[in-house]
Amino acid sequence: MTKLTTFNTKLLLAAIAAVAALGAAALTLIAPNLTGQGGSSQSAPLSPGLHLWDGARSLPDAGFTDGAGHQMGLSAYRGKVVLVNFWATWCEPCKLEMPSLLRLQQKLGDKDFAVVAISGDQTGIQAVEPFLKQNDLTALNILYDPNLASANIWGVKGLPTTILLNREGQEIGRAEGGLAWDAPDIEGQIEAKIKAAP
Repeated sequence: MTKLTTFNTKLLLAAIAAVAALGAAALTLIAPNLTGQGGSSQSAPLSPGLHLWDGARSLPDAGFTDGAGHQMGLSAYRGKVVLVNFWATWCEPCKLEMPSLLRLQQKLGDKDFAVVAISGDQTGIQAVEPFLKQNDLTALNILYDPNLASANIWGVKGLPTTILLNREGQEIGRAEGGLAWDAPDIEGQIEAKIKAAP
């Protein structure tokens, strides 16, 4: 057997450290699926902000369910600018941004604007209702997409993802990752879109 030199030993230790770092990174990416309820989406990285598009983008039809289990689309919100947030109770960045979504709804929500939080929890209301009550978030508009099927149709790659819709239900902006939704710059962007929409 060849005797390890000091150089070879350092090289071997560096290789082991690199493999360990790669393993940790891989675990970070898949961890939401392990701690969550088996959904295919993973937590998105933190986003630098809300990205607004130059024009509106049409979205395919997508169906959700309400708290009573009835099928509904977002047509109930047609005529409003709508901030649609895809989240889950097992997603830490999602939980962190929820209070700011509520504050945004409380400040701007009216006949022209609404925040709609769509849960990807597989057990639906059983997981979501206790979380909302514990965190004083019951005033949020909540819908359910337990298999994240509609999220996938809309190109959601990870949670949280938030999509801004114009009054016709077209996408005009998107954020991937958690944000402070009531921060002045983000709130200002949304207010400008509300005022710009006839």
